[in-house]
Amino acid sequence: MSGFGEIIASAVGKQIASKLGELATEEATLQWRFKDDVEVMADKMQDLEAVLHDADDRLRRGGRDGEVVGRWLTKFKSVAYDAEDVLDDLDATELLKKSQPKLKLFFSRNNQIFQRITMPHKLKKLRGEIEKIGKEGQALNLVRHQEQAQGSIINNESFVGICDEGLRSGVVGRDMEKDKIIRLLLNKGAIAREGISIIPIVGLGGLGKSTLAESVFVDKRVNDFEVRAWVHVSKEFDLRKIGSAILKSINSSINLDNCSLQFLQENLKKELAGRRYLIVLDDLWEEDGDKLERLKQMLQHGRKGSRVIVTTRNQSVVNKLSTGVLAHQRKFCPVPNSDQINLFVLSTDECWEVMKQTAFGPDDDKSDLEEIGREIAEKCWGVPLVAIALGQVMSELRTVEAWQKIRDTNIDLGHRDHKKTLERLMLSYYYMKLDFKMCFTYLAAFPKGFIIESDRLIQQWKALGYIHGWDDGKRCINYLMGMSFLQISRSSVEAWMNRLSKKYGENPSRHREEREELEMSDSDSEHLSRYGQEDSENEDDEQDDWYL
Repeated sequence: MSGFGEIIASAVGKQIASKLGELATEEATLQWRFKDDVEVMADKMQDLEAVLHDADDRLRRGGRDGEVVGRWLTKFKSVAYDAEDVLDDLDATELLKKSQPKLKLFFSRNNQIFQRITMPHKLKKLRGEIEKIGKEGQALNLVRHQEQAQGSIINNESFVGICDEGLRSGVVGRDMEKDKIIRLLLNKGAIAREGISIIPIVGLGGLGKSTLAESVFVDKRVNDFEVRAWVHVSKEFDLRKIGSAILKSINSSINLDNCSLQFLQENLKKELAGRRYLIVLDDLWEEDGDKLERLKQMLQHGRKGSRVIVTTRNQSVVNKLSTGVLAHQRKFCPVPNSDQINLFVLSTDECWEVMKQTAFGPDDDKSDLEEIGREIAEKCWGVPLVAIALGQVMSELRTVEAWQKIRDTNIDLGHRDHKKTLERLMLSYYYMKLDFKMCFTYLAAFPKGFIIESDRLIQQWKALGYIHGWDDGKRCINYLMGMSFLQISRSSVEAWMNRLSKKYGENPSRHREEREELEMSDSDSEHLSRYGQEDSENEDDEQDDWYL
């Protein structure tokens, strides 16, 4: 199976083909000796771009043919990057000539020498490479892609629902665990005698720890906590960032720019003192007992009956939270081992249920696809994240032939204690549209948990040539959110809840139809709100932030 870089070669090539085409039409920017080469390369690259869909499809099928096509895509990627370098040289030359009129005579003379000696050679060489890769592609009998072919995808252009609709899939098979957590949160008998309880959710990556915690966090049964906060911690344990996130959730008006850890601790003490809180520490990795003790010290001032939900992959983290001075003083009381929430894999039937909820609407006829769908569900090995991602892909490929391709894709999906979850997720990546692949790959530049405004992300995709317009960006965000690769940020969920509370003056969950209408209105009107700033005077001038 070819590597990750070879798979995205098609998306890179599409961008270069577009750039060459634009350059070929701008006669003023090309000297006559360059124009012929650029026009030929533009035509050849457009021909190559048209067969990349077939190459990508054959790569996914694997086998000997997939290996051969994978090697061809590797060569194509190299040529595409060479083309990008040459085009950047051309762009830089023209930009410098336009931006330095005072040096026009000097630059013109040197530029002519540079172009006369180097640029024709580069373009001729590049043209030869493109023609060669084109002939090799012809030898592989790659087929041109026909846009909107029969059985093609019907795009869902609306954004996925912010709360319960986005959570519905992730809690399939977790009802007992959810009820147990809520029971621990509301254990009235323990509130009077306990300190602050820690409720750990432990499980391997992709099993739905964060989704389960989120479904509990938004459940109306736990709305009576006076203070509520959600913090994504991740591998980089930074006490100041954690404290800032909690404090910002409690008091959004406080200025935390360049504040010290002492300032955070003092203000957290002030905000938490005498109040019963629910705080979620999502994706906690830190095993250093001293650091975890300082974290508990920062949170020790809440009233008895406060709760901390911790999601982690590592039992050692839970063990360390159970030790230390505050644990011995009973100020922090981890729940007994019998009450720890351990997540295990789902059954094949449960995975299929997750996939169905993602792939189909409530009234869709799924009878002709159910048997194949159950066979695909076996590839998930009980990992909900894989089931969600595959379900999203399958929602856009609702034909028997397309699902058979997914079922028959030759990829190692072995169990291996779930250390290969990413490898299993690659199956859903293979079946992404080419444009979505490039946008998704761009997200690798950001760390997990990074928060970015949706409009800014779309602008960056557009500037890089990955998408053409705002609607394309919304479709891509919607798609990636459906696969759980992007999620709406906690601050935006809370802002959304606040807007609805102001509008209706009561529990927003009672206004299902109105809520859906408001969500659609928000996404369509391209509202803007910068994360962590209070720069909008109009409560409607808000837009969702997304985190990875």
